[in-house]
Amino acid sequence: MPKGRWRDRFLFSLETSLGVLGPHRSTLVALVPILVGGRDEGLFAPATAFSRERVQSAFVEAVAGATDAPRGADAASLGRALDLVHLSILLLWLLDRSEGQRATARIVAVIRRVLPAFSLAYRLRVLRDLVRDLDEVARQAFYRPATASRAGGAQ
Repeated sequence: MPKGRWRDRFLFSLETSLGVLGPHRSTLVALVPILVGGRDEGLFAPATAFSRERVQSAFVEAVAGATDAPRGADAASLGRALDLVHLSILLLWLLDRSEGQRATARIVAVIRRVLPAFSLAYRLRVLRDLVRDLDEVARQAFYRPATASRAGGAQ
């Protein structure tokens, strides 16, 4: 991964992921019902957590190893939140019916355009708190046992 700002490293990781999966898109599209199947099967099953964590670690490293990495736990939190963006884009890519997946390319271009402003705004506590909350929600949804919940949260 190239040295540089977290936003550039995130884009590199995102585009690498799409590039690596690209040749397998037709197979993956056919497997979408299985990939996002029930709680105990597919990409989000407990048995496949190791795979999600491996991919997620690439996005955490993209942020933590950046020249402008946030301090402390915020680097990992931002990396995991960016992995959520990555997962969202992969789902869009798998479902994208536009010719040559133009819609996916467009959303990546939009993210590329917005990231400089986001990285500046990320210095504000309110945005860092939002990212931490998104990270916690994703961790509860995808990485913790279904019985885990925070005090005051919905079960």
